[in-house]
Amino acid sequence: MTNDDAVIEGGSLRLAQERDLTALLEAMEISADLPRVVSEATEIRSAAEDLGRLDVAFWAEVTGLDALARTEGAPGARTRGQEILEWAREQGDARLASRCHALIAMMDLIAGHSGSGAEQATISVSLLDGSELPRLRAKLLTRQALGLLGAGLLQHGFDVSRTALTLAEQLDDHELVGQLASNAFHAALDDAMPEEAHFWMRRVESAFAASPDLESELADVLARGHLAGNRPREALEVLERSADDDPANLQPETRAIRMLLLAQAQHGVGDLPAARSALDRAERIAARHALEEVASMILEERAAIAASGADFRLAYELHRQFHQAARGRWIEARRSQVDHLFAEQHVTEALARAEQAEAAVAVDPLTKVRNRRWVEDSLPDVIRTWQTSGPSTGALALLDLDHFKQVNDRFGHPAGDDVLVSVASCLEACPGVRHVARIGGEEFLLVLHEHADQEQVAQQVLAAVRGLRWPHIHHGLRCTASLGFAACAAGSTSDGLLREADLNLYRAKRAGRDRAVGFG
Repeated sequence: MTNDDAVIEGGSLRLAQERDLTALLEAMEISADLPRVVSEATEIRSAAEDLGRLDVAFWAEVTGLDALARTEGAPGARTRGQEILEWAREQGDARLASRCHALIAMMDLIAGHSGSGAEQATISVSLLDGSELPRLRAKLLTRQALGLLGAGLLQHGFDVSRTALTLAEQLDDHELVGQLASNAFHAALDDAMPEEAHFWMRRVESAFAASPDLESELADVLARGHLAGNRPREALEVLERSADDDPANLQPETRAIRMLLLAQAQHGVGDLPAARSALDRAERIAARHALEEVASMILEERAAIAASGADFRLAYELHRQFHQAARGRWIEARRSQVDHLFAEQHVTEALARAEQAEAAVAVDPLTKVRNRRWVEDSLPDVIRTWQTSGPSTGALALLDLDHFKQVNDRFGHPAGDDVLVSVASCLEACPGVRHVARIGGEEFLLVLHEHADQEQVAQQVLAAVRGLRWPHIHHGLRCTASLGFAACAAGSTSDGLLREADLNLYRAKRAGRDRAVGFG
C-alpha cells in the first residue's frame, strides 16, 4: 500500500467512525431507555473527543444530560446547556443549538417555569432543518406543547399538540400519542373546555386500545376521564390495576396525584376509610416534595369526604384551610403576573420566529421558490384538498431544463445560477401555475391551479422558458425544458403522482426534449 493509499484509507475510516457516532446519537435521542442513554452518551462523548469532533462530543453531553434530567435529576444541566449553547452559536451549529435549547426547556419545565420552557422549546423546534429523525421532531414538538399549555397559551399548545399528534400517528408511536393526549386532556379539563377534553380523551383511549401495556402509564388520565364522566367505579378499576407497577418509575407529583385520584374514586363508590388512607399517602408525598398545589387539592378532597361522613365541623375547618391555601396561591400568582406577561410575550415572539424559520426552511435559498422540504410537508395536503372538494381536475408537472450541464460547463456555475433564478421567476408568472418548487438541480415541480387547462399551461410554460434571454451571459444562450404531467384521481398520493410525472418527464426527454407529455 502506498502512502497515498494509507492516507485515503485512514481518512475513509475516520469518516466512517464519525458517521457511526452520529447515527448512534440520533438513535439515542429518541430512545426510551434513559439510563442506557446516560451511559452510552458518556462513551460517545469520549470517542468524539478522540476524533477531535468537539461538536459531536457536546451533542453527546447534551443528550446525556437531557436523559439524566428525566431520571435522577441533573441540577447543573441548565447552566451547562447554556455554556454549550454559546459555543454552538459561535460556531454557527444550528443542530447543536437546537439540542441545547431543548435541554434548557426541559430543565425550565421541571422547575415549573412553563413560560421560559415554552420559549426555549419553541426555539429548539425552529432550529430543526428537516434532517432530524421524524420521531425526534415529534418529541420536541411534544415538549413545546407541554410548555405552551403550562404557560396558559392554550390555543397555541393545542395546535402544536395536533401537529405532533399527526407525526406520532404516522410513526405508529402509541406511547407518544398517549403522552401528547394526556397533557392536552389535563389542560383542557382544567380550563373547562369539554369538547377539547373529549377530543384528547378519545386519543388516549385509542392509544390504550392499540397498546394495552400503556394502561399503567396512562392510568391517571384514564381515571380522571372516568371521574369527570361520573364513573368512579371504572376509575377505581384502572387505578387498582396500575397499583402493582413500580412507583419508582413515576415522578413524585404523578404518584401524589394518582393517590388523590384513588381517594376520589374510593369516595365516589362510598369507601370513605380507604379514601382517607389514600389521601394520607398522597399528603406524605406532597409534603416530602413540597407539592403545594397538590396539597391544596388534598385539603379540598378531605373536606368533601368529611362532609360525606356527616362530620360537618371538620368539613368546615378543612374547607377554610383549603381556601386559605388557595388564597396564598392567588397572592403568589398576582406577584408573578408581570413575570408571566413577560414570559407570554417572549413565547409569542418565539412562536412568530419559529413560523418564519419554518417558512424559510421550505424555501430554496437560490431561486426563492419552494423546495423539496415544502413538497414533502405540504404536497400531500394539496392533494387531499383536491380529493375532498369534489371531482378533481388538479394536476402537477415535473420540469427539467434541457442540457443544463452544458450551461454550467460553458459559462460557469454563477451563470447557471442566474439561469435557474430567471427560470424560477418565469414559472411563477405563468398563468395556471399555483406553486413552483425547486426539487433538485435544474428540476422543478409545478402544482397547477385545480381547474387549469393542462395543455394550455404546458404550452405557456414551454414558450416562457424558450423565450428567456440572457444577454449579460451570452447572446447565443437559449434554454428549453421538458415537462411530465400527472393528473390527480381518486386514491392518488403525492408519491404516486410524482412517480407518474417523473415517468412522463423521461418520455418527453426520450421523444426529443422541449415538449410536454402526460397532460390530459
